[in-house]
Amino acid sequence: MNKLAGVLAAVWLGLQLSVGYLFAPVLFQNMTKMEAGKLAGFMFDIVSYTGLAIWLLVYLIGRHELSRSLMRTHTNKFVAALLALMAVNQFLVSPVIEAYKNNTGNWLLSLVGGSFGQWHGVSSIIYMVCSLLAVGLVFRLVKLDWY
Repeated sequence: MNKLAGVLAAVWLGLQLSVGYLFAPVLFQNMTKMEAGKLAGFMFDIVSYTGLAIWLLVYLIGRHELSRSLMRTHTNKFVAALLALMAVNQFLVSPVIEAYKNNTGNWLLSLVGGSFGQWHGVSSIIYMVCSLLAVGLVFRLVKLDWY
């Protein structure tokens, strides 16, 4: 079960890196900003919800394994941090960006303020931190024992 969780996490990481750093830039180079933004937002939603499901599964497997073992690691804490960052980006930051795109209100935008560029920057930083955390976690989860 551990290896399956690691493989699922690795597949998600590939999706995360592909959408964020390959597909989205290509979309914005070849389409209008509105069309590219709409399609990129849809792809980011897929990556986010898929990631939340997979990393929650990884977290639960890790909790189960830790309950059976005397060894303690910090891996589950990093998985929990990754889940929290992904949830913040999906459920707090992305709705603010959507509110800017659709010229509608948002409670967080009203409370904190900021421009579209600032919120997009916050989202990009969270996305990058999630990617880096996931790289480390995938290497930790899928370590291959050659002996």
